[in-house]
Amino acid sequence: MLTFARPALLAAGALAALVPLALHLIARRPPQRVALPTLRFLAPDPRTAIRVRRRPTDLLLLALRVLLLLLLGGAAAGPAWLPRQHGTAELVLLDRSAGMRGPAWRAAVEAARRRLLGPDGRARGSLVVFDTAAMRVEPRAVTAALLDSLAGSAPGTVAPSYAAALRAIPGAARELRGADSVRVTLLSALRWDGWRPGLAYVRRAAWPGSLTLPVLPTSSDSVASGGATSGRRGTAFVVAQPGGGGYVAAALGATGWTVRANAVDAATDSVAAYFVLARVDADEAARLIRAARAGATVVVSGAEAAGAFGDALPWQSSGAGAATSGDLLLASGIRLTGAEGGASGGPAAGAHLIASWEDGRPAGAMARVGRGCLVYLAAGLESGTSPLSATYPRAVDALARSCAAAGEARGAALLDEGARAILRGDGRPAAVPVASFAARAGGIELRRWVLAAALLVALLETLLAYGRR
Repeated sequence: MLTFARPALLAAGALAALVPLALHLIARRPPQRVALPTLRFLAPDPRTAIRVRRRPTDLLLLALRVLLLLLLGGAAAGPAWLPRQHGTAELVLLDRSAGMRGPAWRAAVEAARRRLLGPDGRARGSLVVFDTAAMRVEPRAVTAALLDSLAGSAPGTVAPSYAAALRAIPGAARELRGADSVRVTLLSALRWDGWRPGLAYVRRAAWPGSLTLPVLPTSSDSVASGGATSGRRGTAFVVAQPGGGGYVAAALGATGWTVRANAVDAATDSVAAYFVLARVDADEAARLIRAARAGATVVVSGAEAAGAFGDALPWQSSGAGAATSGDLLLASGIRLTGAEGGASGGPAAGAHLIASWEDGRPAGAMARVGRGCLVYLAAGLESGTSPLSATYPRAVDALARSCAAAGEARGAALLDEGARAILRGDGRPAAVPVASFAARAGGIELRRWVLAAALLVALLETLLAYGRR
């Protein structure tokens, strides 16, 4: 099947081909022989100098000129030849990062084998192996021997990058010729350490269809639970404006914490978690930082509360930014709906990302300070409709114990259902027709051959035109 990336240029070439036809219908009257030489000084009547013929002259020359313009228009239109297509090709994204150790790796390789190899052992698609970067395996190189080799090897030691895998999809899909549609499968343990800011944008731009996300078996030494880490609750301290802090205090009480709400300077070393929901002065901020160094978890919520902490917070601000509302995805695997925030930025150097907005932008960070840690959340914990969310108590509890869950839970926690839905692309077709992306780069490129034919026609036209003079 012949396709064109820019059909409008082909139409423009066809219109331009009408110009030689019009010129070949116009004939100029040749000078006439007259008896008296002095008559040559009389100007001929312009109304009779040019006339229109009923049939064009020099049909061969006309055909060459029309063909030349059609070929130039066709070359500019980006022609490509797509072989006859049938069936659905498989594109498998295979994660070989550290999170795939144990039974997950063996199950993923076997799942790739079932999807990529037909009963006759021939490849039915292409393979992309990724960790921090992606490597494409051409369909002709996808063999049983290759998959046996992968099964016998071990995964890597680095964290995955789902963005790298998503960016590899368009190029790999364009190499799958002979099918009328393409289906993409992501074989991964789907952990938070592979999530990056802006991943939702990359997902939408990378592939117009949905991704299949099979569930892989996990082991306790390779993947941890996506919920909050277990541990004994202690005393929590809420710093808020008069009349505020009630939602956070209720959530902490519902999850087993003992809540206090006195002045900061009255706090004792027995307090395990502090929630700062309002602006404090420099002295109070210094006392809270000392409490973090002594082993407490200090959670600062919202840009207003962050003022007196300055550079001590694990957050690099990039300006006030526009007000943002939506769902928060916590590193513990909890989805908090109806959150609101305004500050934009990302984790400071050495800090860990602990929360993201649903579109992938950073929303919170944590950094160790002495024996404890400082946590910053760009969203206000008592703003928007988040306090009415069913997951609100669990989210507040998880933030209070961020220090205990630092690093281990962030890397090992499984993506929650909200993050999986973003990767899947719910509502999109499972198999994407090749025609929807073939016009951009698919098939066998014919532009250079069309240009070569145009050059040959131009040479013939030149020789023929000079020969008839």
